[in-house]
Amino acid sequence: MPGVTPDERAASRAHWLKAVGHARGPLPEDWLERRPELLRRTGFPRRPRIAPGDRLVLYASVWRCVFALAEATGEPEPRDHPRWPWTIAIEPLIVVPVLDAAPPVEAIGVAARSMSQQSHIRLRAEHYARAIEAIASIAA
Repeated sequence: MPGVTPDERAASRAHWLKAVGHARGPLPEDWLERRPELLRRTGFPRRPRIAPGDRLVLYASVWRCVFALAEATGEPEPRDHPRWPWTIAIEPLIVVPVLDAAPPVEAIGVAARSMSQQSHIRLRAEHYARAIEAIASIAA
């Protein structure tokens, strides 16, 4: 954003926990090898309030773990998909390539039940900071 300092941009950034996969369609353990497109776009059942620059913690719902950090790079866009009719372009920041190695969602201070029936929830900045630490310690 022209005329906006990096500190101002960071202060206005929202943080989200974004579910990927569901009970009838969980992610495979080797998701990065089999589903690399998950690092380019993510879907939603209704128009999300996520804006470009917001940060997402990707959550493997059946596995109950966090496996990537990403930045939203575009506005929500409609698409022709029965379950996820809205999509957002994302750019990966940190990735855990194998779900078995990913930290549990509780490691970032969020209970797994918080995501029950939710595609995404807003996180507080301290939860995002914990996600950085938890994922980076494994991804490094």
